Amino acid sequence: MVSVLLTVLKIIGIIILVILGLILFILLLVLFVPVRYKAKGEYNADKATVGLRASWLLHIAAFHADYDKGQAFHMSLKIFGITIYDNLKSIIRKSKNKKSKSTKTNSKKAGEIQAASTTNTIDAPETLPVVGKYDNQEPEKQELTANVDKTDTISEEKERKLNIFQKIKEIFIKIANIFKNIKFTFQKMCDTIVKIKSNIKYYLEILQLDTTKQAIALCKKQLAWIAKKILPKKFKVNLHLGFEDPSVMGEVLAVWGMFYPLHQGSIDIQPEFDKSVIEGDFLLKGKINVYIFVRTGCILFFDKNIKALIKQLKCNEI
Repeated sequence: MVSVLLTVLKIIGIIILVILGLILFILLLVLFVPVRYKAKGEYNADKATVGLRASWLLHIAAFHADYDKGQAFHMSLKIFGITIYDNLKSIIRKSKNKKSKSTKTNSKKAGEIQAASTTNTIDAPETLPVVGKYDNQEPEKQELTANVDKTDTISEEKERKLNIFQKIKEIFIKIANIFKNIKFTFQKMCDTIVKIKSNIKYYLEILQLDTTKQAIALCKKQLAWIAKKILPKKFKVNLHLGFEDPSVMGEVLAVWGMFYPLHQGSIDIQPEFDKSVIEGDFLLKGKINVYIFVRTGCILFFDKNIKALIKQLKCNEI
């Protein structure tokens, strides 16, 4: 009995270790296997094309984005070769759904029009002639009704006068409320200006602290490191440039020569000094690791100076 229990526990432990190993393996893949990207494009008087390709782990996940002048922008995502997202397909589906809905609404409207036409064909009942108000009344009753009408007109005139006075009163009340609102808004603006001045003074005092300066320096250092790792390792740019003014072309070539230590010939310019031309193509390749962002996030999260800066900013918000 004990041996059976031990074997069961052993099997359960092996399964748990295998699951943990798989989870650890997947985490290591996500952290250290880079996302490789490639971008290329071409521009001239006839066409303008840009393409972006990104893949992860032997194209298990692949992303494509293409733009061609005169055509729709195409973007797709594939996992294990199966299309997960395609913007052109979704647009086609939406257009089909709109067409089906429009046909349904048109058929409903046609049915309603037919039903209304059938109901309108039914003969309407004949209207009886209207008898005058005082035609069939006796003379005494006519006098009474005339007196009632006079009293009604007098009461209506009184009501009109009262309504006029009420409207005038409402206008004065509105004017008084406008002045009150102006006073309130002016006081509110003054309070906000005072608050802004105090906030600016507080933030300037924070920026002058040594801990804040160290935190900002650390953030700059980490951002520069991220940019260095993310920027393309290989790039090639071929340009065919020309300006009607030769001096402008000379200035461009001077700037290109100044930055030669950075591009080291990866940017090639074919100049034209007598006409205006802008043509060219480019190609760049690079990779991005998730580990870069995780490492930077951990460094910034556990830094004491950044924690102190965040606390000071939260105290001002309160």
